[in-house]
Amino acid sequence: MKLFSLKRTPMDERIVHTRNMLYKEAYIIAMLLCFVSLVAKYIIYGPNIGVVATELIILMLSALYYGMRSVFLGLYSDEVEVHDRTSKLSMSKKNVIWGLGFGIAIAVFLGIRSAVVYGDGGVQSLWYFIIVLFASLMMYVPFFVGIMAIGHTLANKL
Repeated sequence: MKLFSLKRTPMDERIVHTRNMLYKEAYIIAMLLCFVSLVAKYIIYGPNIGVVATELIILMLSALYYGMRSVFLGLYSDEVEVHDRTSKLSMSKKNVIWGLGFGIAIAVFLGIRSAVVYGDGGVQSLWYFIIVLFASLMMYVPFFVGIMAIGHTLANKL
């Protein structure tokens, strides 16, 4: 008695590949529309998190789902292995560089913002920029490097 067995008929590999390509394109279009909606609502309504919460949830959950599925199916470690064979920099080094870049970018942005918003000009603005830049570097660089490196290591081990 085969109540729950699915009858698998062989499918043409070209059809499966084309269908997967269409699903990928539809996913990308949906994510772009969601992002455009998020930006438009942010511009129209201002920085109100309640207005853009739906778009943020959709973007975050879809990325989280894709990441978890690729890790649990072993796709992530296979991609890392192929990348490490073909690239000069290993994926772990690239993740550290990306984390460092994100941390520096946020620190520079916050330093410039504090100098412009809170500084009265001249030396005081420069001093605010330097203080906020170094304080932000001490907080954000280790945070992002740690998140990127630990996340990569855990995903690769699983």
